[in-house]
Amino acid sequence: MTYDRSRLESDLRALEGVPVFVAYNANVDAVVRVDAELESALDRPTAPGERAPPSPLTSKRDLAAAITHAMAAGRGDEVAMADEFAAELESGFDSDVQQMGGQTGIITNLVSALGGAPIAYTYLLSDRQLSMFDRSDAVRYPAVENGQVTFVPLEEAPAADRTKINWVFEFGVGDELFGVRAAEDTRFIAASRPPEFDLTTGALDAHVDQVGEVVEGALLAGYHNLTPAHVDDGYAERLRHARDVVRRFRSGGDPKVHIECAVTHDEDLREAIYELILPEANVIGADASELAVLHDDAEIEAVDDEPTSNAPFEVDEILTHYRMLSALREDLGVGCIRLHAMEYHLAVMDSYLSPEAVLRGMKFAAVNAATKAARGSITAPSDLETGLTYDPSTDGREAIERLAEHVDETADDGTLCTPTLVACPNRVVEDPAGTVGIGDIVSASSFTLELAVAEDRREQEQ
Repeated sequence: MTYDRSRLESDLRALEGVPVFVAYNANVDAVVRVDAELESALDRPTAPGERAPPSPLTSKRDLAAAITHAMAAGRGDEVAMADEFAAELESGFDSDVQQMGGQTGIITNLVSALGGAPIAYTYLLSDRQLSMFDRSDAVRYPAVENGQVTFVPLEEAPAADRTKINWVFEFGVGDELFGVRAAEDTRFIAASRPPEFDLTTGALDAHVDQVGEVVEGALLAGYHNLTPAHVDDGYAERLRHARDVVRRFRSGGDPKVHIECAVTHDEDLREAIYELILPEANVIGADASELAVLHDDAEIEAVDDEPTSNAPFEVDEILTHYRMLSALREDLGVGCIRLHAMEYHLAVMDSYLSPEAVLRGMKFAAVNAATKAARGSITAPSDLETGLTYDPSTDGREAIERLAEHVDETADDGTLCTPTLVACPNRVVEDPAGTVGIGDIVSASSFTLELAVAEDRREQEQ
């Protein structure tokens, strides 16, 4: 079925008032365009574009190495900064624009803009951070008093003096830095890691089941923000606590849990997240780079060739992604793993929501992704009409047809919908206004609509 304005309006109606819990990470993104002015402010790295960046970043030379490495690879990346270097950038560096950042911040803004009812928890909620919630009046905060959770206006959440700032360096195809040309439209993030973040939420942790009783699901992210400074002896104890919180949240009812992946170069942290956190999800969201890292870390013998990157696009890449998703889903034992790639969205599942709901969410997410890319932000439901003006990707349709042939199925209007496999072309914007946060927009819009559609169906059956 063609996705048109009528379907968009129907999906937006379904989203009205849908309650979801969102945690843990919000920050301010200081966005800088890669150009000659930036080059003059940095120090030339050794072998630009060739060497993987150190972690954490401690100097402008390290930062230049990291940006050029991401440009040459043609895919987004994120590396933590040492606290001293983060302070140096904040005091002496200028950004082109500052905007809401962090998965929780971006997701909360989207859900509230589209008429949903988010309950959000994040640490370091300073006045500056609070000002970047587009509709703070539509967002509630879970406060705890005497063992009871109440949902108060976001303005009544505990205030912080410090603001977490990430530096986002955006570049387009052909942009140049120290002689390295960008192979794709994407970005590099130099991320701060304040010591206040430790994946604990005070009294809420013991009573989070009360949140689970009133929401349809949770979008959880930010586990990658942990550093050795946050833990005494490895990551396991802190992540076991976070795992127990997820289990307690789900004990309050039957809410679905979506965990969004993010890049970290800390191998010990990735291993702990894989073993302790990801198996707790109903659905996991990842982009192509994150999927490749997950697959590599899991050491699963599922593909003959190396995991692929986002550029250049090849139709048969979807077969590799399908095999990787299938192997990871089985290894982790989760209901669904979803990939948001440049040209298509792809989900492999077992015991999750209906494939029809997942496909509906994907089509809606493609419109959201195009809107975000074209406009730079989504602040109202009417903004999504922009996304409708972009056609589904021809390359994405061709790739999905190739996958359908591979699994002996038939693609319908460029989409694939079976009990265990769903795929949909993305809507690609050739000259995006911005790239950071698009994956979070995809995951949030698709997951929230899936929940809304499933809830509508349950009510009709009762």
